[in-house]
Amino acid sequence: MPSEMLWTEWVFSIFPVYRKNFRGQLVVRFIFLFMIWLTGFVFYSINGMAAVYLFEPNIYFSIFGMFFLILVGSFYVQNTLQKILSNFRSVLKLEDKEYDIFSIRVKRIAFSILPCVVVGFVLAFVTNAVPIVQNIFAQRIDLVGLWNLVFDSFASLMSGTAIWMFASIWLTIFLISRQPLNVKLSEETLVGFRELSMFALWFGLFYFVGVSIANISFFANFQSFSLYEIVVSPYLLFVIFGVIGILFPFLNIHNALLKIKKKELDDISNETESLLKVLDAAAEKKETEQTISVFARLFSLQLKEKKVKEAQEWPIDVSFLSKLIIIGFIPIFSRIIAALLIP
Repeated sequence: MPSEMLWTEWVFSIFPVYRKNFRGQLVVRFIFLFMIWLTGFVFYSINGMAAVYLFEPNIYFSIFGMFFLILVGSFYVQNTLQKILSNFRSVLKLEDKEYDIFSIRVKRIAFSILPCVVVGFVLAFVTNAVPIVQNIFAQRIDLVGLWNLVFDSFASLMSGTAIWMFASIWLTIFLISRQPLNVKLSEETLVGFRELSMFALWFGLFYFVGVSIANISFFANFQSFSLYEIVVSPYLLFVIFGVIGILFPFLNIHNALLKIKKKELDDISNETESLLKVLDAAAEKKETEQTISVFARLFSLQLKEKKVKEAQEWPIDVSFLSKLIIIGFIPIFSRIIAALLIP
C-alpha cells in the first residue's frame, strides 16, 4: 500500500475511474457500499432471515449514511491535504530539502493505516465487540454470525479511519503552524493563510456533521428531554473541543506573526536610531547630499513602520469566526430537531 495514500483511496484506485472525477468516485463508493449491503442480504437470506435484514434501519444508517460520509470525507482529505501542502509551500521558511522531508513526514502520518486499525480496535473493545466475538465462537457459528462479525470489524475500522482523518487534518494544520514562516507583513497578510483557513472550516464541517450523526443515533434510544438537557449535553463538550481544536493551530501562527512583527519593528527602530546619528554628523559637517539621502531613508522607514503596524496579526478574520460559530451549532440544532421528530 502506498505510504502517501489513505487505505480507502488505495482500494478505490483499483477501480477504473479517474481519481479526480468526483461524481465517478461517488458512484463507485456507492456501488461498493451496495455490494456490502447485498452480501449481508444474501447471508441473511440463506438463513431465512431476509425480512429481518430488509427492515433493519441501522443497516441502512450505517452503510449508506455513516460509511458513505466517511468515504466521501476520505476522498476530500486525500486530495485537499496534498493541495494544501503544495500551495502553502511559499509561506514556509524552509529549504527545498527541509520542505520535502516535512511534506513526506506529514503524509506518512496522515495516510498511515496503522492508527486507523489501532483506533478501530479500541472502539471495538469499548463497544463490547470482544464479548460478542466470544459468544459467536462459543456457539456454532453460522453465516449470519460470520457476516455480523466481519461487518462489525469493518465498521470499527471505518470509525477508526474517520477519527484518524479528523486527527490527521488537525495535525497537518498544527504542524504547518509550527514551521518558520516566510511572510511579508502587510494589510493583506491573511490572504496567504486563506486556503488553510478554508481547509480548517471544511474539517470543522465534517467534524460537526459527524458529531450530529452520532448525536441523533444516541438520542433515538432515549425519551425526550427538556430543552436545557438537549442543548447542555455531553455532546456540547465535543462542540467545545472541536472549536478549540480548530482555533489552536491559528494561535500558533498568530504568535509567529507577532514575533515577525516585533522583529521588523525593532529592526526599523534600530536603523532609525543609526540614521539619526548619521544625520547629526552630516549636519555638523554640512554634507547636503548625505543629509538628503538620510532624510529619504528615514521617510522610507516611516512608511514601512506604518505598513508593519497596520499588518494583520491573525491569519483568520471575523468571517472565518462567524462561519465556525454557525457550523459549531450544527450538533445542537440536530439534537433539537431530533427531539421534535423522534417520539
